[in-house]
Amino acid sequence: MLNRLACSTGLTAVVWALGCSGGSSSGDQGTAGSGTAGAGIAGAGTAGSSSKAGAAGASSTAGSSSVGGGAAGASPGAGGADGTEGTTSLTGTLGDLGAVKPTVSSLVISNSGERLVYLSSAPITCDTLSVSRWLGSIDANAQVVEIVVKSSFATGTVAVGKGAEVNYAKGGRSSSYEQAAATGSVTFTINDPTGVAEGTVMATYASPTGDVSGSFHAEFCAGGQGY
Repeated sequence: MLNRLACSTGLTAVVWALGCSGGSSSGDQGTAGSGTAGAGIAGAGTAGSSSKAGAAGASSTAGSSSVGGGAAGASPGAGGADGTEGTTSLTGTLGDLGAVKPTVSSLVISNSGERLVYLSSAPITCDTLSVSRWLGSIDANAQVVEIVVKSSFATGTVAVGKGAEVNYAKGGRSSSYEQAAATGSVTFTINDPTGVAEGTVMATYASPTGDVSGSFHAEFCAGGQGY
C-alpha cells in the first residue's frame, strides 16, 4: 500500500527507496515452463507464461528442453544374440582340395526319393540348383559337401553306409569325381520335407584321406536337382 501511494504521489525519494519502478525489486520471475518429454523426439520446452509480474515484471525463463526429448529417442533395439543355431560351420580336410573353406551357401532339396543337402564354399542359389548337373557351372575353386538321406527320414542320427552319404566334390567339373565318406554319421535336429534342414555331420574319407565335421543349416529349394 505504501509503495503504491509513494509512486502515485510522485515522491521520488520514497519511490527510489522502495524500488517501485519494477513492481518489486526486479519483479517476480515467472515459473519456468517445463518441456514435455518427447518419445524419441527432441522436445522443445514451452516458454513459461509471465507469472505474478510487477509493474514491469520480467517474463518467465523459457522452459528447458526435455533432456533431448527422451535422449533423442530410445536406442535402437539390440539385435538378437549371436549363436551357432541357424548357421553352417564345417572344419576338416577334403583330401586334395585341402582344408575345408568357409561355407557361404547352404541349400537342401528333395529329389528322386532323396533329401540332399549342399554346403558350398562358393555362392549357389535355388536357380543354380534348378539345372541338372549344375556342379560344372560353378566356381572351379569351390568345395561342395553333399549330405544324402532318404526322403522318408525324419530326425535323429543315421550312419554313413546305413542310410546316409557324406560326399564332397570340386566345382567346375562333373560330379563323377566326387569322393564318398568311408565312415561317419549325420544327425538331423530339423528336417522339414519342404523346409529347413538342420543338424550336425561327421565323416572320414579313406582315399585320399580326409575328414569333415560340424553343423549345418540349409534352406529349402523347390525343384532342385542333384549336383
